[in-house]
Amino acid sequence: MLDLRLVTTSLAVLAALISVALAEPVKEQAAPVVQSANEARPIRVILPAPWEPTKGQAESVQSSK
Repeated sequence: MLDLRLVTTSLAVLAALISVALAEPVKEQAAPVVQSANEARPIRVILPAPWEPTKGQAESVQSSK
């Protein structure tokens, strides 16, 4: 009895998923957006954390030891 309910529920969920997938219009074929230089995203620069020494400071600390 449990197997029959499981199969019935699985088929109902599958049918619901298929009907939803077929009902929605396909929007994946969007036209490419051309950006000018002013609209392009800015370049992000990753800076070291304030507690991390810079390369010059790290070399001077190692040479002084």
